[in-house]
Amino acid sequence: MGTGAPVNGESGLLPHPFTGGLSAPQWSEIDLDWDGDNDLFSFDRDGNRVLIFEQLSPGEYRERPEWAEGWPAVKHWVLLRDFDCDGLVDLFTGYQNGIHVWRNVSTSPGVPQFEPFATPLLASWDFGAGTQDLPVVCLTIDKPAIFDVDEDGDLDIICFTETSTTLYRFSGQSACGLDLVCTNRCYGMFSEGAEDNSLFIGEEHNCGFNVAEPEGRPVDEIDARDGVHAGGAITAVQADGEFFHDLLISDVTYPTMSALFLEDAVDGQDSTAWVDNAFPALVPHSGAADSMVLPRFPAAYPIDPDADGDWDLVVSPNIALEIDDDRCVQLWENQGDPQNPIWALTDDGWIQRGTIDVGRGAVPHLADLDGDGDLDLMIGNKERYEGVNATPTALALFRNTGSEANPEFTWMTWSAIDFSINGIESAFPSCGDWDGDGDQDLIVGDELGLLHLYENVAGANAWPVWEMTQLSVSDNEGNAIDVGQFAAPQLIDIDNDGLLDMVVGEKNGTLTLFLNCGSETIPDWCLIESDEFGENFGGIQVENALGINGYSTPALLVIDGSAHVFVGNELGNVEYFGVVDAGALDAPLTNQSDQVNGNQQGIRAAAALGDVNADGFPELLVGLQNGGIRWYNGVATSVQELASNAELIPFPNPVQAGQSVQLGVQTQGILDPNVACTWFDQCGRELPMQMTTLQSITAPTIPGIYVLRVQTLNGAAASLVVVTPVE
Repeated sequence: MGTGAPVNGESGLLPHPFTGGLSAPQWSEIDLDWDGDNDLFSFDRDGNRVLIFEQLSPGEYRERPEWAEGWPAVKHWVLLRDFDCDGLVDLFTGYQNGIHVWRNVSTSPGVPQFEPFATPLLASWDFGAGTQDLPVVCLTIDKPAIFDVDEDGDLDIICFTETSTTLYRFSGQSACGLDLVCTNRCYGMFSEGAEDNSLFIGEEHNCGFNVAEPEGRPVDEIDARDGVHAGGAITAVQADGEFFHDLLISDVTYPTMSALFLEDAVDGQDSTAWVDNAFPALVPHSGAADSMVLPRFPAAYPIDPDADGDWDLVVSPNIALEIDDDRCVQLWENQGDPQNPIWALTDDGWIQRGTIDVGRGAVPHLADLDGDGDLDLMIGNKERYEGVNATPTALALFRNTGSEANPEFTWMTWSAIDFSINGIESAFPSCGDWDGDGDQDLIVGDELGLLHLYENVAGANAWPVWEMTQLSVSDNEGNAIDVGQFAAPQLIDIDNDGLLDMVVGEKNGTLTLFLNCGSETIPDWCLIESDEFGENFGGIQVENALGINGYSTPALLVIDGSAHVFVGNELGNVEYFGVVDAGALDAPLTNQSDQVNGNQQGIRAAAALGDVNADGFPELLVGLQNGGIRWYNGVATSVQELASNAELIPFPNPVQAGQSVQLGVQTQGILDPNVACTWFDQCGRELPMQMTTLQSITAPTIPGIYVLRVQTLNGAAASLVVVTPVE
């Protein structure tokens, strides 16, 4: 993976354009490079994605994709906290309505090393009949607060109970450890409504199911409130500057966040004294915004990006649906001090403003739109949030204003076409010279499975202007082409006859092939079928989440007249199905690699391949459901330039993961005893390897595309090797 070409946005150079977008990010601090300042960890529960941003100076960050590799597989929520006081933050994550803890055992800077510590995390419980050890309860849709509540040197945990109307408190019992006791099931002495975000304190609060002796308080005999709501997020922070901590609580269906201001009650319990239902409206604040407002389920994360010694708050949605997806990260700075906080919204697109984010479901496509010899970038999307019932699909354009060898993209527009005029949703774009007039026309697939043609009326060598000429493209028999749902077209000469053909992906995870059986100027679309697979081109079925769909998105690439078949899928991966036999288009295409896009995180991949920097190796751009693009450099761009006096022929290629690659060579010098062989991944990183003989090397154990370098006394040779899963 690479950081990609420079991108100029609306307001200047984007610091990290190719993060893949943000939907429901959760934030923690970690000093990954051990330089004394805190870097930024983000876990996006939409696609279970880890992103890491290095702190260059207070408030200034850059994404480090390589730092996101190798983290444990986590989902639901992640918070980084140092429970063992060793100066290294450990990892807490949700798992099956409980908590798993991974201990940080790193011995050097860089990507941290974790080992399982408590899977699941247990606590001691006493319901009145004696103590027993049971898993800590934390509903997976929620977000707990993990911090030292009583400042006794250990971590405590606060989360919603199973009814989602009251709070658990799990209290740490030993400094620098995780010995937990459930000390309260009615923490804060408040209740939340079972069907809304109403809060009940004082006499309105009922709690008849507390633990025995909650912080010294007698067991309450009052009946419990009943009911379950859909989720809540909790944050602990000193919201009003008093010594005692407070709680910020949000609900999945509401846009604001409530602050519960706690005090130490006479019975020894932390009790809610008063509530700000739209925090920070009732406490000192400044700026244009009076309250933390997101369309759905805001959650707050205390961090200190300006390194001024007090907590600021990053606010993001804790759910990925029905959110303001291209403005979902707010920074609320404490412009006062810890004792006298003044809360102010200073950025409603923090971090996210420095990325390409088109809303939801990004679809990249590379094409020379203006005929100047380099590749420009267009990005379709599924939708962009503009309010309730206002989620239009759009087409963003970025012009390549750099050179052929040094690309640089400049934002032109977020919406090149008004798709709403024709009711088009989930626009999936692909370019090609449809009518043979020398410019780039546009074919667009939609959510209903139909295709629409927009002809470029600007002419050759001009920035495109598209006008719709066919609302629902027809085949050679006059029938509207309809592939089912979520049509994903690609225009490409698949049979090497000089005419553009059309491959179309769809929701069910297959591909449909239409050959141009017309001419260069007047195309006609003939459906290719086979006796074995019917309309399913090559028998391709991409991987999927539940065995139902797949959401196939073609990204074929022609190399030396042969079409290589790459297809994105629902899992966020780009699969490789080998090379099309132009003389036997009905022949089966078998999976050669489940994942050519490295350690991809996220879902609903849509890919684009093209040699953006003219080095002879294609770059891979992958759009994700989060609304952004991931950039993968051509595999040789990260590896030193190699001499070509020895020709390396690895076989088999592809090879199964962990199996042997044999070396057939044309130059005798390659067999010199001083030969050295090295694997490199797509980020240019060297991989550990085992050499069996001078002609036999063990392939990497993780499927993907690798560079195999062989160095000899006479020079060096390199070759691309596709590594497939073990069957």
